[in-house]
Amino acid sequence: MLTLPSKLIHLKSEKDLDKLMDKHTKVILDFSTDWCPPCRVMEGTVANLSFELEGKAVVIKIDPEKFKHLGDQYKIKGIPYFIGITNKKVTGRAHGIVPIHQLKNMINE
Repeated sequence: MLTLPSKLIHLKSEKDLDKLMDKHTKVILDFSTDWCPPCRVMEGTVANLSFELEGKAVVIKIDPEKFKHLGDQYKIKGIPYFIGITNKKVTGRAHGIVPIHQLKNMINE
């Protein structure tokens, strides 16, 4: 079986987020940390999501401790917290452990 590298993007700077939002019409933001147990449960789901959405959308992992301003800007209510964005507008939100189809539905209007 062929193993492909992950398509999940780990945010390095806020400027990178702006560039990614300009380049992609459909984005899912994943606000999570490595120490959070529910975030760790969601890691596999998020990795699968990034593969399934390849060519259609991009999944961006954001550490809310490193990018507190973004957490405030997007009004996250805890972690893990997911935000679907289509054409730079929020189209869905999810919090906690959620199924992959719920995450996909956030960007499929």
